[in-house]
Amino acid sequence: KIQEHERKMLWYSRLREMGITWHEDPRIREQDFGNYQRQHIIDKAKMERHKFGAFYYRFPNGESASDVYDRASTFLDSLWRSFDANRSQNYVLVTHGISVRVLLMRYFRYSIDQFYMVANPRNCEMIILGHDGKGRLQLNGRCDLELREKTTAPFITKYNDDDNDDTNHNNRDVDETEQNSRVKDAPAHEMDMASEMVQVHGYKFYKRLRIVPDHHMRTRAIRLSYRG
Repeated sequence: KIQEHERKMLWYSRLREMGITWHEDPRIREQDFGNYQRQHIIDKAKMERHKFGAFYYRFPNGESASDVYDRASTFLDSLWRSFDANRSQNYVLVTHGISVRVLLMRYFRYSIDQFYMVANPRNCEMIILGHDGKGRLQLNGRCDLELREKTTAPFITKYNDDDNDDTNHNNRDVDETEQNSRVKDAPAHEMDMASEMVQVHGYKFYKRLRIVPDHHMRTRAIRLSYRG
């Protein structure tokens, strides 16, 4: 069995053979959710965050999404400078769900409400930005894994339901704390069986980002006043 360190070294060796360079940057790591060893504290924190709002709520001994926003902002500044120092046709950022959403929020100036509306990317999902020819990036779309069953695997089938079409904005996704819960809660032996029951067929392209369904959105009353 290949150990994790050996797997990593093999992967980096393959990148060097292909002439691909890389750089690790801790600023685009996933949000720090605190100490998960004390489950009752985490459960309480998740309930508080649901009421308070996921963007500004900071986990005990952890971070809020706004903290991720701050470090992602400095990362984007460095990224733009690296485009001049290391010119290439394509650049790939490998990071996690909330970090992806925050990077999009920061670059395209999404509001906090828009941040809440965008669903967390699925595992291995790719979001594609292209150059508009005027010095800016534009959202071209996303690619999601297409999995095919080798045998019956109901909990995998549910997790990998594809959008019916790229105009469907009411997908079956929930917020980042609940996404993929069916898979995470599955026993280890079921997960091993599941990985053997499906195979990657390819990627399917969608023009739009996935949006959380309406029943996961909350309405807010805003009072405005002005002097005539």
